[in-house]
Amino acid sequence: MANTTEAELRDSNQSGSPSEASDSPCHLKNPIVLVHGLGAKSRMGPLPYFRTLPQWLRRHGNHVFIADLTAWHSVEWRARELKAQIEAQFPTGQVNLVGHSMGGLDARWLTSRMDFSHRISSVTTIGTPHRGTMLGDLVLGKIPSRHLKLLEKVAQSFGMSHEGLRQLSKENCLREITDRAPDMPGVRYFSATTAIKRPLFRHALPLFWLPSKIIQEAEGDNDGFVSVESATWGEHICTPVGDHYAQIDHGVPYYLDTFRAEDFYEEIFAHLAKAGM
Repeated sequence: MANTTEAELRDSNQSGSPSEASDSPCHLKNPIVLVHGLGAKSRMGPLPYFRTLPQWLRRHGNHVFIADLTAWHSVEWRARELKAQIEAQFPTGQVNLVGHSMGGLDARWLTSRMDFSHRISSVTTIGTPHRGTMLGDLVLGKIPSRHLKLLEKVAQSFGMSHEGLRQLSKENCLREITDRAPDMPGVRYFSATTAIKRPLFRHALPLFWLPSKIIQEAEGDNDGFVSVESATWGEHICTPVGDHYAQIDHGVPYYLDTFRAEDFYEEIFAHLAKAGM
């Protein structure tokens, strides 16, 4: 397993202490652990994956930890890393897991399959493909099996795996993750997502224009990567207009007047706080 050193974790969370805002309507009782998506790390070069979210949460008095998992690896692998990092950062007590994209599947697997549910107060997923994404089916359908084996060898040479991508296909996700990682008693489950609306150039990055149209025809409203139906799990909080990257504030100026990340965050975390998390 590719391990993140304790020093690296401290560096990525060096501003992890909350500010004095415990009376905020977005202040949660338990610490928040942010879990990033499949093809990323906690930082992508100089750019933080969650961008403004950690600082926003800390301004509201929350204790925040940002997990740093292996990109392009399986849910099982990433969940083991997540468990180790949480135990190192929070030896006792409960935490609230907040996972974006595949990070939500990592959070659910950890909670259900790794004897860790007693440490989890809530699991909140944002844009997570709980029932897979047809984009996974499309990508895997274009790659011959012999090439997948070669891809796996190359990925392993970099400490990664194509298993995470394979698990995002609809059939594999339902069989290998959803059916095997049921909700656990005593843990609250929440979800939030976004949906792209027309005109596309006003509500989404160009990257998501074609995928959004493809998913719309087959599954309805979506964020350009995951359908709203697939992303809904547990108690659904909201579905504002925006794409998959807007959910973590990686938007661009031309649609900032239609989506504000801070409004999205406020709706989610005020809901969690009101639920006693």
